[in-house]
Amino acid sequence: MRSSQRLRLRHFTADPGATSHGAWVERPWPSIGTLYRTTPHEPFAASAVSLLLGELIVHRADFTAQRWVRDADLIAANDPGGMTVAMTLAGSAAGVMGDRPFRTGPGSVHFVDLSQPSQHDSSASRTILLSVTRAAATECGITVAALHGVVVRSAAGAALIAYLDRLLDTAHAYCEEDIPLLARAILDLLVLTVRTAEPESAPAVRRAAASHAARALIDAHLGSANLTIKHLCRDLNLSRTSLHRLFEDEGGVQAYIRNRRLEAVHQALTRQDGEDAIQDLADRYGFSDASHLSRVFRARYGVSPGTYRRQLTGLATI
Repeated sequence: MRSSQRLRLRHFTADPGATSHGAWVERPWPSIGTLYRTTPHEPFAASAVSLLLGELIVHRADFTAQRWVRDADLIAANDPGGMTVAMTLAGSAAGVMGDRPFRTGPGSVHFVDLSQPSQHDSSASRTILLSVTRAAATECGITVAALHGVVVRSAAGAALIAYLDRLLDTAHAYCEEDIPLLARAILDLLVLTVRTAEPESAPAVRRAAASHAARALIDAHLGSANLTIKHLCRDLNLSRTSLHRLFEDEGGVQAYIRNRRLEAVHQALTRQDGEDAIQDLADRYGFSDASHLSRVFRARYGVSPGTYRRQLTGLATI
């Protein structure tokens, strides 16, 4: 007779609010919030479930858009000693891991070595994350360091995604004595995903590199009057057509620049020590005037910059 305790999921929810991002960042392992420095691109919200299976942890999470950074200081302070395998169900992400640019989308399987640096931006997304200890990966013949930043799409990857998604939905049907078998099945599918991965094509790598370079250049010059398509094409050595293709998912180059500027203003307003006038923020981040900034900010966030600041001030005094 099966007598061991049933498997249980760990749940976490952070509704939009002034303190929700901090609550997620401070949540202890197995939350990934402690592993990255994150900057929300919109009012933060998240929900996640986690299933602990010995040396493996399976997470399924919904996040709003944000930037993720893992640098040398954070690695030294917080390295759980393994890898994560990120499987995208909805949304996308782009950035660089080590010296490898990458881009993910629905159906992709993305490998991350937590002992190496990374930086990326993600849209609002739904993701399954598999945390694997370095010892477990090495025992299966997986070279963690070599996979850092690799993105694959394959039949084996799709099978891994489907298995983990279903496992989280039916975890209550299993007992603790089933953990070794469940972990073995996951690792077998993971090894199959690695072995059957198609090599990344040179055009895809070049496109990912150009996309990362373009986004980094835009972020470095958000407030500059020279942040124009003409100057971007010149500095990146790209044609207008090639540049526009890099931002098709964001509605075009100009839409991306406007949204990044709005996100910068949003972050400036969110800081508790921020007392800049709206006109000063408009000047700093490339808007023609305070009225222009207020109009596009309201269209994006549903309230004017001034109202948003007052709402945060009210929350802080409660």
